[in-house]
Amino acid sequence: MEVELEPRVKVLSYKVKGVSRESPSQKASHVLDSDLRSHWSSATNTKEWLLLELEEPCLLSHIRIYNKSVLEWEIAVGLRYKPETFVKVRPRCEAPRRDMIYPLNYTPCRYVRISCLRGNPIAIFFIQLIGVSVTGLEAEFQPVVSHILPHIISHKQDAHDMHLQLLQDITNRLLVFLPQLEADLASFLDDGEKNLRFLSMLVGPFYPILHTVNERLVEPLDRFCACYQTFLKNSS
Repeated sequence: MEVELEPRVKVLSYKVKGVSRESPSQKASHVLDSDLRSHWSSATNTKEWLLLELEEPCLLSHIRIYNKSVLEWEIAVGLRYKPETFVKVRPRCEAPRRDMIYPLNYTPCRYVRISCLRGNPIAIFFIQLIGVSVTGLEAEFQPVVSHILPHIISHKQDAHDMHLQLLQDITNRLLVFLPQLEADLASFLDDGEKNLRFLSMLVGPFYPILHTVNERLVEPLDRFCACYQTFLKNSS
């Protein structure tokens, strides 16, 4: 199954964090390898699961499952290692083809749980997690993601999108200040544009550039990212 992916996404590294069951010769770790000579199998027919942990948090754009004999599954993701808080991105559904690629629309993610509900037996060749790494992306940054994500999605064909670059810089550079920023992040969406400028000021010295731009010319966030791009070019 071929799907055209955006230029900025890539296959991301992950490990198997947990598994409900695996057979002695068909280990869960086999899903990391696209070699079809190996696979994971539980040697059972119902209600088994895999929990995957990405090397870094990300915006997950797609998940690819190269299926062997699972008949029905569901997929949930989360930023924190708390499965009870995971969000279902693919509700219970049949696995209609061998090679399945599900779009996940840049969902913030660190953990992926695949619940295999029926199989004959439950077995998967390999799994690929596809997206964009966002170092330092914790659940506390979710309001910032919610504010910027529509712009990131609308520029998904741009490999050098400044909206994405801005989010990556905020999460990477401000992660160590999360305790001090907790109140600001909790109320972020009360005035998203103003609060984004505040976080940007903390990230780097490009913030004063904003004052030189005529606010009536372009949409606020696009204007901000244009300034950010100018700053990066001048500082390189």
